[in-house]
Amino acid sequence: MKHFRLSTFVAFTFFSIAFGPAVLQRREASRVLHRLEGLGVVEDSSAQQAAWPRCGAGFPGTPDPGLVVRVEEPIGLVASWQTVGGCGAGSGGGSSVGLKWIGHNVTGGLFNVQEQVTYTKLGQAGYPEYNFFFNTLISTDIDQKWNVGVNLPLVYKYLVDPTHLGGSGVPAVDYSNSGVGDINLLATRKLGRINSLLLTGIVGIPTGVYDARFTPGGTPINQSQQIGFGEPTGSLILDQTLDQMWGLIVLGGAAAWRGGENKVHNYRAPSGTLYGYAGYFLGPLVPAFGLSVTGFTGHDKDQDSEQTTPLFSTAANISLEWSNSWIALLVAASVPYGYDGIREDENGRPRSPWRFLPWTVSLGIAAAPF
Repeated sequence: MKHFRLSTFVAFTFFSIAFGPAVLQRREASRVLHRLEGLGVVEDSSAQQAAWPRCGAGFPGTPDPGLVVRVEEPIGLVASWQTVGGCGAGSGGGSSVGLKWIGHNVTGGLFNVQEQVTYTKLGQAGYPEYNFFFNTLISTDIDQKWNVGVNLPLVYKYLVDPTHLGGSGVPAVDYSNSGVGDINLLATRKLGRINSLLLTGIVGIPTGVYDARFTPGGTPINQSQQIGFGEPTGSLILDQTLDQMWGLIVLGGAAAWRGGENKVHNYRAPSGTLYGYAGYFLGPLVPAFGLSVTGFTGHDKDQDSEQTTPLFSTAANISLEWSNSWIALLVAASVPYGYDGIREDENGRPRSPWRFLPWTVSLGIAAAPF
């Protein structure tokens, strides 16, 4: 009985793979033709559908397949997500390449405002660091090909006994560090016939404090505990959006200059990233999955001391989006796994160079006011 059920399941799976795309294509083409008929763009959609072949690709009389998902309404489209296929494909990368918006955007409005709250836990065992980033991204389309924006980050870091005073009857002393982080300026150029290729340049302005100390005149706190870096940063992101009957695929890469060395001898190595994301449209819901691979040119340094930062990492990213015409919501998580090349600890004992890196969760909200 189990063997019969397994065989039936396998047969059904192969049947779905073989005929599912054709069925979905036919249904989507029918829906779009009816929609365009209602707008007066085409005449007598039923007559055109009657001429369709029963099997095989291609349906005579349908619009250009490259325009089916993007230009569902051939009148003024002002929402960047609807014409680009995902804010994260361009400007959303200002806050994080790992977590992207894939689904529909809100419509209308002179500006697109995106608020994203990200949480990450860092630190060693017994002395954790809780990091919260509140990124406000404000962007607008200059014309059909150019989009500009600014990302304003507020940073809050809670440090559990970072000076290791607790123990032996001495109470632990916790600290917090907060303020405005490094502001990012973004510019996106939309390329291609349907603006499906995006080239985004990001410049980081060193507005966040990078040399905070626990005591006046003391040694600066660790690099990971600062809210800024103190040096300009820059990155270049290239995204290609592929429309599918079931949703969207976003493929891209990023090259980042992370600041080099600052005045307190902290160093951040340049990096390069390749990634891919797929989002499935379920009405207003869009579940998405992504995979990113990042390489670094070397280890970061904290006041000339080399850190055990990864030389290579890969991350699995999942998200769920919901949107209507005036608001969009995102819940996302990223779990990275990395290689640092260090096979011995500070005491000379063997250690694995492979390890899970701190995970991240994020909540986003977007609107298009004014």
